Amino acid sequence: MVRDAEAIMLSSPLMSPMLRVEIEVFIEIVSQIRRWADALERHAQNVGDRPIGQSWSDADLTELYEAWLEVGRAIRDVARTRPEPEATEVRPEVLAMRDGLARIASVVGRQA
Repeated sequence: MVRDAEAIMLSSPLMSPMLRVEIEVFIEIVSQIRRWADALERHAQNVGDRPIGQSWSDADLTELYEAWLEVGRAIRDVARTRPEPEATEVRPEVLAMRDGLARIASVVGRQA
């Protein structure tokens, strides 16, 4: 499924040249979202009818909260940027989205 996203991005005639540099990072973002969703699904199966997250440590809940803030700021900031055709590096905002989603997936994975 992740490589399908790459094929779609590469075949798009509307693809920005900058975004091509970012394809691998966006593939990593898709993988982190899948990792998070899988962990959340495992956690939900483990807790059954009990409330999800109730037994999580304060440290994990704090990290999860901070990671969501990081992702939210990164999404806001990436929306304010423009891919530049002459750029050769991934925008820091895109990297921040990836890193924040990885933190979220890790926290939820510890609970699964």
